[in-house]
Amino acid sequence: MVKCVVFDFDGTLVDSNSIKREAFFEIAQPWDPSRSIVDDVLVRWPEANRYEKARRIAEGLIHQGLLPTDASIEDWSTRLAEDYTARCETAIARCPVMPGADEMLTELSGMELQLFVNSATPLKPLQRLLSLRNWDNIFQAAYGAEDPKADNLIQIARQTGATPGEIVHVGDQLDDQRGAKQSGCRFIAMLADRAASSITDEALFIEDLRQLPPLLKRIFGEAL
Repeated sequence: MVKCVVFDFDGTLVDSNSIKREAFFEIAQPWDPSRSIVDDVLVRWPEANRYEKARRIAEGLIHQGLLPTDASIEDWSTRLAEDYTARCETAIARCPVMPGADEMLTELSGMELQLFVNSATPLKPLQRLLSLRNWDNIFQAAYGAEDPKADNLIQIARQTGATPGEIVHVGDQLDDQRGAKQSGCRFIAMLADRAASSITDEALFIEDLRQLPPLLKRIFGEAL
């Protein structure tokens, strides 16, 4: 049976992947109008977190003499990361949800399931976003980028007493799939656009979150 359903946030519950990508270009636009430095960082370090990407952007800008010399790389990295976080929070708080998200959450909330978020967003901004979307009472807890996704799933298992086989992780990126595999949890890919995904073909796929409850029933039986 399934006891816990764990969701990635960006690109799984909310349609925010393009917002987060574009925000990196926005924070550097005054000094990198050609977007070349940011584009290089995103290509070379696609799985780095926001702080590492901000640092790489700052390094690239300073290396080319494009930033004022009134602050260190560390200071500029912090400024860029804070600007990035603020821009994302404002935009993601009001962006559309992924197809079927509200209906799916309503349905799963009526079942005896424990719901969690496991995101690459740092915890405090993640919690603010859940609150701004009035989702903070839906999820038992949220886990952020401070730990790898596999470690977060293991912690959820310990917290709930569920075995990994009783936990389903739903996500849209390869790190979601990898985290589920490393922790022994089941994985379902939420992919509104399969062509844009790096998730391997062995995963179960849904294209609308309303497909999730019936899929869980087929996998685990009617007694959820």
